Amino acid sequence: MALDNQLVTIKQASEWATDFFKKNITPSNISYLIQYGRVKKIGDNGETLINKSELIKYYSSFYGQREISWKDSLGNDLNWHLSFDSIKEAETTKHVHRLHPYKGKFIPHLVQYFIDDHIDEFKKKIYFKNGDIILDPFCGSGTALVQANESGLHAIGIDISEFNSLISNAKIQDYNFSDLNKEISIITEKLQKYVYSSNVYKFEKDLLESLYQFNNKYFPAPEFRRKVYKGEINEAKYSKLKEEQFLPIFDNLIKKHAVSVKSKTSGNGFLGTWCLDDIRKEIKYVYNMVEEIKNKKTKEIIMIILSRFVLAGQQLTLI
Repeated sequence: MALDNQLVTIKQASEWATDFFKKNITPSNISYLIQYGRVKKIGDNGETLINKSELIKYYSSFYGQREISWKDSLGNDLNWHLSFDSIKEAETTKHVHRLHPYKGKFIPHLVQYFIDDHIDEFKKKIYFKNGDIILDPFCGSGTALVQANESGLHAIGIDISEFNSLISNAKIQDYNFSDLNKEISIITEKLQKYVYSSNVYKFEKDLLESLYQFNNKYFPAPEFRRKVYKGEINEAKYSKLKEEQFLPIFDNLIKKHAVSVKSKTSGNGFLGTWCLDDIRKEIKYVYNMVEEIKNKKTKEIIMIILSRFVLAGQQLTLI
């Protein structure tokens, strides 16, 4: 596509793009694209220029179409650069924000935008200055508190959930890392001995070996996939048949190691619903060790680590 006067200023780009795409595209929208590398900035002599073809490429892309779609639904005055939709997950969970999962938290970039002590090309007003105090009355997992701390501001957080308060405090406290490493090493060593001596460990070891032998015999790679692809095997029927064939092996292993694969305490709180009895015993074993830790800060951060370990990505209120 041939475009006259390919290089334009931010203001000119806004006017041209608004006319070209029949959508309201503001100078702030264009500046956002430059800031986050969606279009290339050209020129360093006081005037920023961009290429029209790069705007066409962006607004024809997935992210560009998302912006247009949302503005169609919510209105052209939507401040799209505050969506931060092009920010990668690794950036939105930077440093301590990845400490523990929490549903519904906002990304740190949004908080940082409002508390940063500088004026950028989007924000025309400074809301806070170094040393100010921020109050977050519904602090959740502490995103605002962390960003305030990072920006040299004081912060107070309030939340009805004791566990939320535990997470928030864990993110902004100082720690004795030597003491933390010592306690984690002690717990890890004792837990390993506990697990290795348990019937569950022996059961899982035998189960994996049995599955390995069974799969090699009945689901050899790549022969099995080739037969499925050629239609020589109905994968659904064949898999169901082999599942039934393996079940007696599984049952014999359960009897051999005297383990339970059903919770006897089902419905008794979160752990009773989602964790088997033997797993609950492991959790309780670690929990009791954590309770014995003398250093309060070390104890709290290990509580958070235990919670994340137990849930493998789900939120847990320890009971």
